[in-house]
Amino acid sequence: MLMADTLAIFLVVLGFLLALPGLWLLCAGLWPTAVARTTDDCRAGLLFPFLVGIPISVLAFFAAAFASNGLGPASGFVSIAIVCFYVLFASVGIAGLTTSIGNRLPSPADIERPWKATIRGSIVLELAFLLPLLGWFLLLPSALIIGSGAALRSIIKGMGKPKPAPLEAALEGSRDMSKETRESLGSNPGVA
Repeated sequence: MLMADTLAIFLVVLGFLLALPGLWLLCAGLWPTAVARTTDDCRAGLLFPFLVGIPISVLAFFAAAFASNGLGPASGFVSIAIVCFYVLFASVGIAGLTTSIGNRLPSPADIERPWKATIRGSIVLELAFLLPLLGWFLLLPSALIIGSGAALRSIIKGMGKPKPAPLEAALEGSRDMSKETRESLGSNPGVA
């Protein structure tokens, strides 16, 4: 393997890891109520989102495999579209998972900037992904499965509720995170 090949692989992996927190923040910005529901779901436990996410992930895998072999000239495009849609769908749930992780690692900055909890959780989760074997083959697939399950559970929970105005939903989510951060920081939020 040439040095150029090694550098190309390294830069692809680095770009992928730099893009993931941005994708999770994008999901939190575009669908704040869904991400708030997935955060609550992941805070309550990861077993049910994992169990719900298994059939979704298996379905996405077999749909992409079938599309790559059975659709003729458009097979590559359809297969990539299925994988991209699955990753975007799972990212809504992973944004909730990373926010849940970040809320468990409180900081005084969360009071004014609640999105920092998502960044903090994203960094922790991505550093765990870098572990050889455990991160690559257990944590990364588990995060995708949990994310897809949490996203589906969020959709199901949101079906019976009336839609709030977008601004109210965003403010409601930021108030919840600020309240949790304030409780974890105690009576003196000025102390880091």
